[in-house]
Amino acid sequence: MITRRELIKILGIVPGLSLLKSLPAMATPLVKPQSNDTKVSIYRSINGTPIDNMQKVLSLMGGIETLIQDNDIVVIKPNVQWWNQGAPNMGALYTFIKSIMDRPGGFTGEFVVAENCHRGSHPWRSAGWNHSFERNRSISDVQNYNELTQRLKSEFGDRYSTVHWINVKYGSKRVYSPENGTGYVYCDGTGGVPKLAFGNGAPGADFRETIMTYPIFKTDRGTVVDYKNGIWVDGEYDNERLKFINFAALNHHSTYCGMTSLIKNYLGVSDLSGGPDPFNDGKLTKDYYNFHSFPFNKWAPGPQPGMIGAQIAVFLNTIRKADLHLVTADWIGLADRIEPPVARTRAMLASTDPVALDYHSAKYLLYANSGIRFHDPDAPESPTHQYIKSCAVHGGGIFDESKVAMVSYDYKTGRMQRNEEATVIGEKEWGTDLKALGKYLLMRYGAFLL
Repeated sequence: MITRRELIKILGIVPGLSLLKSLPAMATPLVKPQSNDTKVSIYRSINGTPIDNMQKVLSLMGGIETLIQDNDIVVIKPNVQWWNQGAPNMGALYTFIKSIMDRPGGFTGEFVVAENCHRGSHPWRSAGWNHSFERNRSISDVQNYNELTQRLKSEFGDRYSTVHWINVKYGSKRVYSPENGTGYVYCDGTGGVPKLAFGNGAPGADFRETIMTYPIFKTDRGTVVDYKNGIWVDGEYDNERLKFINFAALNHHSTYCGMTSLIKNYLGVSDLSGGPDPFNDGKLTKDYYNFHSFPFNKWAPGPQPGMIGAQIAVFLNTIRKADLHLVTADWIGLADRIEPPVARTRAMLASTDPVALDYHSAKYLLYANSGIRFHDPDAPESPTHQYIKSCAVHGGGIFDESKVAMVSYDYKTGRMQRNEEATVIGEKEWGTDLKALGKYLLMRYGAFLL
């Protein structure tokens, strides 16, 4: 007979497992009363198709023409490191792009899908770019992101570009300005680039410091884009026409991180040269860790809780914050990013505030369906709570949901929803993979099994 300790080893989730003993059982998510001091809104559409939900959310926000001007350069960043529920719904992305291309008043600008999925020098050969999707397709003749972007290119010509940001470690180069060409800028205070560093505040050997990094890239039209400073035109920056959209999926990530969605999606903007292990390289330069090795001990919690959220807050305030944050949650992974168990929550969400939206998504969609306390944004021991709150503390957004208004439409009832209807429970697909099911059960009920 397999012992419980052997089961844990087989399931491969030992890192962070000590948290399982301290996390209490699931409680039903309760809506905090909204105050008169509303700061931000969350727009949602549920129970429609991904295409219907996207169109409804844009309508609730006032229409795409209020968000995007006719000659903007729009850069959207999906997370394509995984596939199935691990990547944003492709039908929703296509609908969003087409709404811009067909916006009232026309569109003469450019649209760019850009991502660093940290899969080596040829990322388009793997990850969600090349794997066939079982879930989150929503376009019958499109199997993966390569095929989606080929379709977009065919339909929209030079108004559309796909750009793969590549880590310096895998063949990109370090640059200091658009005059050096395309590559990554390291904000370490050299080469005329300002020093933008952040330390974890830990004592002694636990102290770590990271720096901000960002890409400079070129579209198919030859437009040069500096992610931080804007469009490079005749030796000057035009920052007004550059719009950045953070376009994320919603899933379980790990026992050491909890949820993955908008905030964590910014790791796909930064350079992660050096790898995830702070004890085996993990450095961008001699003194500075990258955005993964800084907060974590490879696949386990790092010395200071919540530092992934803190570093992203610094990034948002010193480099660039998205003009709009979108979460596609047609399918969400309860214990994995590509395999069941999954929940069909049939939701689309948008906000200008990544903290408010990640909190809302975690509480009313992911945790409400998984029951795994690693996903609970209100549990102080939960890594999800720690990094979302830390992002807010360092100026990344609003954590207090009493200051957040929900504007939500339900296709099933054909009406707008009330605040007390915030929880979305989806149909579950459990799958047949015993390891995945065991992993879910251990995370859900581990406090009672150990």
